[in-house]
Amino acid sequence: MAENRITIMAVGGAGCRIMQKFTALEAADKFRLLALDSDSNSLQNSGVSEENWIQAGRLLRSGRGCGGDIIAGQQALANERKLLNSVLASTDILVVVAGLGGGLATGGLPVILGVAAKLHITTTVLVTLPFAMEGFQRRHIAEEKIRNDLLPIADAVIALPNDLLFSTMEAETPISEAFQRSDEEISRTLFAVVSVLGGANLFNADFAAFTGVLKRRHSLCALGTALVENNENAASNAMDELLSSPLLGGPETLDNADAVAFSLIGGPELSMGSARAVLDLCARQVNPDFEKKLLMGAATDEDFTGKIQLTVLTVRYLDNQVQEDAPAVKHSFRRRPVAAGGDDGEQLALPNLDVVEKGIMENTTPVMLDGEDLDVPTFIRRSLVIELGK
Repeated sequence: MAENRITIMAVGGAGCRIMQKFTALEAADKFRLLALDSDSNSLQNSGVSEENWIQAGRLLRSGRGCGGDIIAGQQALANERKLLNSVLASTDILVVVAGLGGGLATGGLPVILGVAAKLHITTTVLVTLPFAMEGFQRRHIAEEKIRNDLLPIADAVIALPNDLLFSTMEAETPISEAFQRSDEEISRTLFAVVSVLGGANLFNADFAAFTGVLKRRHSLCALGTALVENNENAASNAMDELLSSPLLGGPETLDNADAVAFSLIGGPELSMGSARAVLDLCARQVNPDFEKKLLMGAATDEDFTGKIQLTVLTVRYLDNQVQEDAPAVKHSFRRRPVAAGGDDGEQLALPNLDVVEKGIMENTTPVMLDGEDLDVPTFIRRSLVIELGK
């Protein structure tokens, strides 16, 4: 696996908590790890070495968090583009892990992805969505951020609702324990994702197939992981643990999905027979009568000697059809017919000369991609009409 080409960046408090669990994995030191937050305590607890911290808005926030304020998060990263450009210059693949709903990640992720896009870096974003009990507004903000700002730029967006925790955990489970289990599951899934990105699969699913089911699609995902000993009962043990994973939402999630991806990681001793036994069992969990995309892949890693890790990612689309890559909006002249009674020729239509307000990004260096200013809100760049429900 070409791990040195992959950078994993934790953004915000939720991202840093997940990164702390990820750094505890034996294979974590094979990747370049970064932690980005305005909260100095969050960075200290991320498990990432201090030389790989990015403290956003150092002067503006003075080491404090953004308190769930999206504007504060955007401001904290507004002037960090030069630093991000330098830090990410040698990266081929960027995996970002964060929590959405308010604060630094929600406000700052478009800035990070904009810099990555300018550098032509392949990007995958793994984000958690707020609990329903946190209120409609936070969930709405998170989903709008994904739809309008992340999907148009990132190569793949994996959105995991925190409410999945309620499907398998007892109501008496302490909140701290629930979040710890969630962070552990996501950290293990993060490793499965970077294994796919690193091109280490022995067969079938690769990054092109992986992003093919996610690119430009607004979706909700669920995930399950299992880590078991590689013995004669490995297949059944892995499946039992997988189906009870706290972020999967139960076995029925596999039937309700539009796409399902299984990833198997084992030690160097993993045989084709063992891999086939596990993945055959995986295929039987998906109803063949439903039309869905099923991806499977296997990889080996020395850190998994004597063990296997099985991961499943389910995808349920929220849109009705595949969205093609939106064309860049550029200033250009177009022809339109002249009114009846006029010349037989065509008249040139002038480009839109409206002045666009860029808010706090007004005096910063713009991030341009294919002639498109990514600082201008997506709905303005693409002339989308926003329904306000009035």
